[in-house]
Amino acid sequence: MAKAYVKNYYDLIPAAPLRHIVAHAFAFAVPATTGTDTYNFFSICEIRFGGAALLDNHKDADHCYFILSGKGYSFIKGKRYEYRAGDVMWIPGNSDHEMYPIGVQTLKFLVTLTGKDFNQTEPYIRNILDVEGVDDPANKGVTLFPMTTPKNGGSNTIDFHVVELQSGAQIAQTSYAESDQNTYVCSGKGYAIVEGEKLALHPEDGIFIPKGAKYCIVNDGKQTLKLAQTFGPARLSLR
Repeated sequence: MAKAYVKNYYDLIPAAPLRHIVAHAFAFAVPATTGTDTYNFFSICEIRFGGAALLDNHKDADHCYFILSGKGYSFIKGKRYEYRAGDVMWIPGNSDHEMYPIGVQTLKFLVTLTGKDFNQTEPYIRNILDVEGVDDPANKGVTLFPMTTPKNGGSNTIDFHVVELQSGAQIAQTSYAESDQNTYVCSGKGYAIVEGEKLALHPEDGIFIPKGAKYCIVNDGKQTLKLAQTFGPARLSLR
C-alpha cells in the first residue's frame, strides 16, 4: 500500500507549467510521490497579474479547480466562464481551455487532474454558497458540501467536497478509504491518524491518504477546521 504523508504549500518547490506565463504550480501529489497512478496532479496553481494559462487540451484528463483567492475567466470549448473565490470550475477532458486572472490580485486555486475512469461531461461553475451543506450522519459536528460528484455534473474521475469540522469534531473512518484521497487544509488545525500514524494538520497543508488505509481526521483546535477533499476515482458509494 502507498503511504500517507503531509506537505505544506510553503515547503513545495514551484514549477513553471507548460503553456503558462507569469504562473507557478506547487504540487502536493503526483504519481511519483503518492506511489499510485490515480492522480496525474493535485496542486496549487497561481497566475499573477499579466499571466495566463494558454490554450491547451489534456485529452481524457478531467480538471476540477477550486478557487482559493482572486477572480478570473476561462474560455472552455469557446464559451466564456467567470469565477471567484469559493467557486469550483469543472473542465472535462477533451476540452480546449485557457485561463486568465481578472484585476491585479493573484488568482490562486487548487487543481485536481486525473484521467482515471473518464467519461465525457460538460463544463460548469458552482459556488460553495450555492451548495447545501449536509450534516454527516456518522460524525457529529461535521458538515459536507458536495461540490463535484458524478451525480451533480462531474465524472467518475473526481469526487470533490468542502468539509467543515467544528471544534472537537472528527471524521472517524471505521472501514477503509474507498479511493485515494488528497485533502487541503483551508483553515483551522487538527490532525489525522492514518494506519496508526499521527500527522499534524495546519493551514495550507496537503495530506495524501491512500486507498485502503484506515484513518480519522480530528479538529483539536478552537476554530472550524475547513478542508477541501478530493477523491479519485470518485467513490463508488457516490456514483
